[in-house]
Amino acid sequence: MPADRRACAALWSWTLALGCLLGLLGALLTNPAQADTRLDERTAAVPLYGHVDYLLDPRDEWALDDVLDASAPWRPSSERRDLGFGYVSGPVWLRMRVVSHAQTTHSWRLELDYASLDDVRLYDVGADGVRESQGGDTLPYAQRSISHRTPVFEITLAPGERRTLYLRVSSQGSMTLSGSLMNLADFERHSQVSYIAHALYCGVLVALGLYNLLLFLALRERPYLNYVLFMIAFAFSVLSLNGLGAQYVWPQAVPWSNRILPISLTLAALLAMIFARSFLDTRQWLPRLDRVLIALSCAAALALLGTMLLPVQNALQTMSLTGLLVTLTLLISSFVCVGYKVPGARLFALAWMMLLSGAVLLALRNFALIPSNFMTLYAMQIGSGLEMILLSFALAARFNELKRQKEAALQLNEKVLAQRVAERTEALETANRRLRDMALQDPLTGLANRTALQQQLEQALARSQRSGQLLAVMLIDLDGFKPINDQYGHAFGDRVLAQVAERLRYALRESDLPARLGGDEFVLVCETVLSPELATQLAQRVLQVLGESMSLEGQAISLGASIGIALSLGQEDATELIRRADAAMYRAKAAGRNRIELAPLPD
Repeated sequence: MPADRRACAALWSWTLALGCLLGLLGALLTNPAQADTRLDERTAAVPLYGHVDYLLDPRDEWALDDVLDASAPWRPSSERRDLGFGYVSGPVWLRMRVVSHAQTTHSWRLELDYASLDDVRLYDVGADGVRESQGGDTLPYAQRSISHRTPVFEITLAPGERRTLYLRVSSQGSMTLSGSLMNLADFERHSQVSYIAHALYCGVLVALGLYNLLLFLALRERPYLNYVLFMIAFAFSVLSLNGLGAQYVWPQAVPWSNRILPISLTLAALLAMIFARSFLDTRQWLPRLDRVLIALSCAAALALLGTMLLPVQNALQTMSLTGLLVTLTLLISSFVCVGYKVPGARLFALAWMMLLSGAVLLALRNFALIPSNFMTLYAMQIGSGLEMILLSFALAARFNELKRQKEAALQLNEKVLAQRVAERTEALETANRRLRDMALQDPLTGLANRTALQQQLEQALARSQRSGQLLAVMLIDLDGFKPINDQYGHAFGDRVLAQVAERLRYALRESDLPARLGGDEFVLVCETVLSPELATQLAQRVLQVLGESMSLEGQAISLGASIGIALSLGQEDATELIRRADAAMYRAKAAGRNRIELAPLPD
């Protein structure tokens, strides 16, 4: 029996020991802790990820004493992909154990990379008690523990000292808690590089903004002004995002400093819509797309109002969704405009691809869907910087293209105008010729009138005088025309005169000029007449042609003519020559009509 009792006691002892071991193991598994982080003068920057534990406090019910308790549910950060928690309710606690292996008392800097964290408190717990520091963008800049654009805290350790760092972070925005612990010299170098990079970025924005503002003042092109307004709104959002705004522009703007980011970025989205409509001129090129952009602009305006009234976390989520929607819509619109060959659409599309890439990375990081690193943390700045530069090039390309199109249109208009002027000039010349012809033509017969006869006869006299060849002027008066005119009327008589004019053209040579003096009197100017006999023969032919019967309106009409011929070698004027021919014609009438009378040459 004693042996059995000893066996039972041993079994009980082993069972109890095994239970204690399992309990301790369970406690270790449920409350894991990171090993101490060793620090010395040569320690490089230590990232928080992998070296801290985290604790979620969704109901905001944990105080420092609670998290110091051994039963607090801490989890190692190595279980997570990174320290990006997205939009969560309540604070997030981080715990980091550090021990100094430096030879002397040394200072380190603990920095969180994301400047838009609202409230960050550091509880530095050691043997001497608790040291409390505070940072975050809702705290006036002058009250921050370390004057810096991001939450930064000083950690001072004596040689061999061991301390535990507790970070309590609460924010209405994305809980991006990536950061590093580094020595003072590394921190200063890191800060200088980051400030220089941000200064260069802001300098580019300022330079582009001023340049395009000057272009607007010089050219009065509305897209340049819309671009500058978009850049101003976007610059405020970037200043809020990287912490420079709270440091330099609005250091005392609490509590509005927490809303500047969603308000400015949503305003930038609205102004981007306005800029895109003016830049792409969708009202002219794509009216249907223009109506879509107007509707989206109204939605962006409502979202802007929401960012002013909604809780900050909802405002930030509204900002992210609005930015993504606007950027994606403008990218699709730019591709459509590229298809329609809208000026500057290609560079516009490329610029918005850059911004969309940055906005997508930023939004996905804010929602903790992708890791938080340098690229995703500064994706918006990188994408927007490239976008601003490309948009500036796009504005220049658009201006040059529109200038080229205007010049081409102007040249086309000048060409059309020149063609119209030429056509009008030709029409005027034709009209003038017709007017001259009408001024020199007899309207009834189409023969030369009295004015044309005077001009042609003077020129013929000058040629006759130079050449020494005879010039014959025949004056014809119709015999028997008055009874026909009286019997059949003036209209019938006019048709008879027109027939007489046709017969005169037929009887004469091509070089001869028939003219009508008026009534039933006609004049023939015949140059290069070799002899008086030839002039008489020509007159005989005319008399024969006119004597032939003509049929008009069923009536057989017969006419005769008395012809007086005056010859000249150019020594007299036209009036005298016609007077002599007229006298010879009257002698022909007096001698019995329907005959020819030749006036002798003057001495």
